[in-house]
Amino acid sequence: MRIIVRTVDLFQSAFGLRPPRYAISCQGNRDQHRRDKEDRKRNRLCVGALSHSLRFVGIAAVVLLVLWQPLQAATKSIQIEAVHGMVASAHPLASEAGVNILKAGGNAVDAAVAAAFMIGVVEPYGSGLGGEGMIVLYRADTKTVVAIDYRSTAPAVTNYSKMIPKMGYAAAAVPGTVAGLSTALEKYGTMKLPRVMAPAILRAEQGFTVSPTLARIIVDTIADVVQNDALAKILCPDGLPLEAGDILKNPDLALTLRLIAAYGPDLFYRGELADAFAKVMADNGGFITKADLSSYKAIIRKPVRGMYRGHELVSAPPPSGGSTVIQSLQILEHFDLAKNPPTSSSNIHLMTEAMKRGFADFTAFIGDPDFERIPLDNLLSEAYAKKRAAEIRADILSPAAGVGEPKTRESGSTTALCVVDRKGNIVTLTQTLSDFFGAKAAIAGTGIILNNEMRNFSNGGVNALKPGKRMRTAISPMIVLRNGKPFAALGTSGAARIISTTAILASNLLDHKMGIQEAIESPRYFARDAPNELQVEKGIPHDTLDALERLGYSLKQRGDYDPFFGGAQGIVIDSDNHKRIGGADPRRDGAVAGY
Repeated sequence: MRIIVRTVDLFQSAFGLRPPRYAISCQGNRDQHRRDKEDRKRNRLCVGALSHSLRFVGIAAVVLLVLWQPLQAATKSIQIEAVHGMVASAHPLASEAGVNILKAGGNAVDAAVAAAFMIGVVEPYGSGLGGEGMIVLYRADTKTVVAIDYRSTAPAVTNYSKMIPKMGYAAAAVPGTVAGLSTALEKYGTMKLPRVMAPAILRAEQGFTVSPTLARIIVDTIADVVQNDALAKILCPDGLPLEAGDILKNPDLALTLRLIAAYGPDLFYRGELADAFAKVMADNGGFITKADLSSYKAIIRKPVRGMYRGHELVSAPPPSGGSTVIQSLQILEHFDLAKNPPTSSSNIHLMTEAMKRGFADFTAFIGDPDFERIPLDNLLSEAYAKKRAAEIRADILSPAAGVGEPKTRESGSTTALCVVDRKGNIVTLTQTLSDFFGAKAAIAGTGIILNNEMRNFSNGGVNALKPGKRMRTAISPMIVLRNGKPFAALGTSGAARIISTTAILASNLLDHKMGIQEAIESPRYFARDAPNELQVEKGIPHDTLDALERLGYSLKQRGDYDPFFGGAQGIVIDSDNHKRIGGADPRRDGAVAGY
């Protein structure tokens, strides 16, 4: 059997090609650090660059020579097929870790947990031990779907004099990643923590090649990163920001992962790690205590469900955004999107109007179901979708009233991955730190980067801050069933764009019959911040843009494959031909691995 991995935009780093140096110093004398670092690079590249180059060239050769296949449409990245198992994630090392677990006899949960721990190492800006997430899991033996909520929670006691800060220790909520992944493995996996965590431990210890994506995000956030010594130690080990092609090692994180693997999640939430965590918080103005950590639990919830074009959509329940994706699509059920191209002005307008209504209800009604009454039965009813659809006019924009609250600038952070195993078990999960590098703060000596989820509470309403409460999130991992059988697993990052992108992906697959890679790469758009503001990705036809402007939209044009729109991953299950067909997003370092 063979592993098949598709890499995206990593050949630059493999061959030592890097973007221009940014003259930013984390500490010390910049010129001396530069000279020392360049000397070390030359020595390291002589030994290391060839091996990294050959690794990625070998992977590419497997893809090009063994798997080249015609696609439904030209795509930037090739679509991957496999027979037994598949992992699609935001980084090739995470996909590789997951598929190796599948090959070793693990199930989809084992592989997803291995990939999730690994992605926290190699994509430290998007997730990690200091973060949280949501899992949607299809169990092939019982043909049932469950959701695991490991969303972070508010500390029992907070003292914000004015507003919740966007960074620093006071911005952090109680992290859920360790509890969530451990719960999934214990209840639904077949392997133990030491086995599935081993690849992440090794990679944190030995290091990995910094991709252009990671290097860009470090530079974009460096002014904040350098204000925290513990975080600067990770991202600026030589006193300068890591660049594409550098090796990022996190030995403190490797030790933390090793301890969790050996002693389990209790060490993180009740043991020595909890002591260290609480002390750093207390010493730096944070609010998380050991009592907050010891009381944290991941929750197994009933997923939300709805229908679209004869397919059942199953997604993450509140406080996540899965119901909003489903609601938006059920509104769109009343319009014939298939008769026009996906990037036509008519389709974009209809999609935008439906998603505006979904966002309005997301703002008004979605919160932590353990604290608030969420009217899901009404929001996801056919009658309500019909009523909302009747409000939409093909030639008129909605007025300002009733289209949701304006939002501040949101990071395109977070990460998503999907797994399908030999028996047909499926996991789709989304993890996050909220913003890139979360609170821009780390727990010294542990390698753990903290989330800044507290800022995602609202000033009032169903999402208002309360002790122990889970804040609202757009996270929306989704499984699509066709005639009761799994058809697709979808997930994406991208803050509020998660909701719009997931709806666009579903429409691309079900309305426009795209392949999964084509569906992922199709140009995206997003409307929420204002009733007429529409953010559009390069690639949408000029005549479409002209028509949208005539309709009254104020367009904000973004780049080609713009990371603002997040990074989507997906797997389609072709039951008739016993195939798994995977796609991953070139907007980030997306990769598919299968065997």
